[in-house]
Amino acid sequence: MQNGIPPELERRITALEQPENQGEGFGTKDWIWLLVLGVIGPALLLIWGWQ
Repeated sequence: MQNGIPPELERRITALEQPENQGEGFGTKDWIWLLVLGVIGPALLLIWGWQ
């Protein structure tokens, strides 16, 4: 069994830790979609399923 992280994985992790490679934060549209698809939509499906 090999100890440690494979070199390719280490290179990818190092690249992702740099702020310029992390992308932008969520915008207004992103938050709306997250709210609709992650909270409101499932709540409506639960209410619909109980009836």
